[in-house]
Amino acid sequence: MILRTLSLLRSLQGASHTADEARASVQQASDYRWLRDQLRHGTVVDEAARLADGTPALAVALAYPATAKRLAGGSWPETPEARERCHVAGTHACRAAGAPAYRTLESLSRGVAEGAISILRDAARFQYLLERDALELAWRRPQRLPTGLAAALPESSGASGWFLVTLRVPGTTPPPRLTGAWLDERLDRYRRILPRPG
Repeated sequence: MILRTLSLLRSLQGASHTADEARASVQQASDYRWLRDQLRHGTVVDEAARLADGTPALAVALAYPATAKRLAGGSWPETPEARERCHVAGTHACRAAGAPAYRTLESLSRGVAEGAISILRDAARFQYLLERDALELAWRRPQRLPTGLAAALPESSGASGWFLVTLRVPGTTPPPRLTGAWLDERLDRYRRILPRPG
C-alpha cells in the first residue's frame, strides 16, 4: 500500500497534477473501465463511421432500459419525438448511462488502491475518445433501435424506451467478439503515446 501511495504521489508530482486533476483522472479511468467492461454487450452498428479527426472507425452501440431513475438524471423532453432529437455527448454519456461516480475521498482512495500508472493509462484512453467526439448517448423508442441491436435485447419491462450509448472506435475490421482487451488494443495503437508516470 505504501509503495502504491508513493507511486501515485510521484506520478502526480511529475505530471504537475493538482488534487482536482488527480480526482478527474481517477474518474476518467473509472468511466473507461466501465465502458470496457460493458463492451461485450455491444453490437457493431456502423462499419464506416469516422472520428472527429477523420480517422476511420467502427460504431459500437450499447443499450440500457430507460428506467425512471435514469430518466431523472437529465432534462429529457416529454414527447418521444423531441426526446429522440436530444443527445448527451462526451464524458456525460457514461454518467447518464449508469457508470459509477466517485466522491472526493472515494476517488482518491481508489487511485491509491489501483495505482497511478494504471489510472493514468486508462484516463488517457478515455481522453482520446473525448477529444475525438467518440461517445454519445441518446434515447430511442424500441422500434427506432438499430436492427442488429434490437434483435439481441430483452424486453424492457417498466422502461419507457432505451438509452443508446454509441462508441466510435478506431479501425475498420470488426473483431470476432467485442471485448475490453480489443478496445484497449485499438486505442493504444491509435493513441501511440500514453502518459509516462514519474
